[in-house]
Amino acid sequence: MKAVQFRFSLPRYGYTKFAGKITQREFYSSRSCVSLVDIPEPELRGPKWVKLRSVLSGFCGSDLGAITLHDSPTTQPFASFPFVFGHENFSLVEEVGSEVKGLSKGDRVIINPALGCAVRDIDPPCGPCSRGDSSICENFAEGAISPGTNTGFCRDTGGGWSKYYLAHESQVIRIPDSITDEEAVLIEPLCSALHPVMRAKVEEGMHVLVFGCGVIGLGVIASLRALGIGCHITGVDPVKKNRDKALEKGADVVVDPTVESIFEKAKEITGAKRYKPMLEKEICMGGFDRIFDCVGSTESINSSFRLAAGDAIYVLIGIQTPKTVDWTPVWMKGLKILGNLGYGMNEYKGQRLHTFDIAIDLVREKKVQMTDIITHVFKLDEYETAIQVNLNKGKFGAIKTIFDLTDL
Repeated sequence: MKAVQFRFSLPRYGYTKFAGKITQREFYSSRSCVSLVDIPEPELRGPKWVKLRSVLSGFCGSDLGAITLHDSPTTQPFASFPFVFGHENFSLVEEVGSEVKGLSKGDRVIINPALGCAVRDIDPPCGPCSRGDSSICENFAEGAISPGTNTGFCRDTGGGWSKYYLAHESQVIRIPDSITDEEAVLIEPLCSALHPVMRAKVEEGMHVLVFGCGVIGLGVIASLRALGIGCHITGVDPVKKNRDKALEKGADVVVDPTVESIFEKAKEITGAKRYKPMLEKEICMGGFDRIFDCVGSTESINSSFRLAAGDAIYVLIGIQTPKTVDWTPVWMKGLKILGNLGYGMNEYKGQRLHTFDIAIDLVREKKVQMTDIITHVFKLDEYETAIQVNLNKGKFGAIKTIFDLTDL
C-alpha cells in the first residue's frame, strides 16, 4: 500500500538540513527524509488491537516540523523510524482483535493518538496515564511497541497518511452519525486547543492574548467562546486570512504585528504601562492575564513574558527551538508557566471527562464549528504539493489542509 514515510538517516538529515536552507524543495526531494513508498499492509499486533482504514487525515504543524527538521533534537528518543505520518485521523474500522469490545467493522472512529502505557502494555501505568493524561506519558520510549509519543511518529503503528494503520483499543473513539467526516477529522486539533484552555482556568473579565492564529490559535479562540467564558480576546498574527478567521471565531481584537505594536495595544486594551529598558526591548507592567503561545518561537516567548500581567499564566502550546530566552519578566512578575502537549482529563459540566469527550459534545451541540478552516484537500500522491502549501500558507491562502484517502 502507498504511504508517506519519514526515513531518518544521518546522511539524509545532514543533506536536508543544509540544502533546505537553499531551496524548500529539498525538504521533500528524493534526497530528503520524506517519500511516498510502497509498504505492506499492517497486521494486528495482538488481540486488543484494531486495524483502521484511513478516510481523512490532517496535516499538522508537528508533521511539518518533522519534514523541515525543525523539531528539537530533545524529542529524538521518543520517535522510531521509519514512521508513517498522520495522527489527526478520521477512519473506518477494518478489523478488530479477538478481545476488542464495542467496535465492529465499518464503525466511524477517530483516535486519541497518544501512545501511553495502555498501548504499551505497561502495568501499573505511570502517574499521568493513571490520571487519564496519556499525552504526557512517562514511558514513550518503553514497553511493547517502539518509541513514539503519538501514532504517526512510531514505526509500529503506522499513521493516517496511508490506506491502513493500527491502533490499540484504548485509543479508538466512536463518532456519532450526527458529526460529519470533516468535523471528525478536526476533533484532534480542536482538543489540542481545548485542553490548554481548560487547564489555564480563564475567568470572566480576563484579558487573553493568543499568539498565532493558525489552526491551534483559532481553536483556542473557538474553545473560549464555546465554553461561554466572558473574556476579552486579543489575537496576534501577520497573515490577514488568519486574522479575519480569528475575528469570526470570536476574538475581540486581532493585531498585525508587522504593522501595529502589540505593546501599544496592550496599553490600550488592558491599561498596562510601557517601559523601555536602555539595552532591551520594551516591557509592560500590567497586561494580559492569560497568554496562549501557539507559536513557541524566540520572539513569541520573549514578547509574551513582557506582555503578561503580574501573576499571569503563560501557556506554551506551539514549540520551535527558541534561542535566547530572557527569564527576567517571569521572575519580576511572578508568572506561571504551563506547558501543554495534547489533551487529558478536564472538569466539564460537573464531571471529570477526557478532552475528546468534551470536544465531541461541543461539536455535536454546534457550540464550536471548525470545518470552515479547511482550505485545501489533497490526494496522497499530491503530498509534495501539500508540503509546499504548508511551507507557504500565506502565499496559498491556507489554514488547515487535509488528505482525502478514500480512493486508495
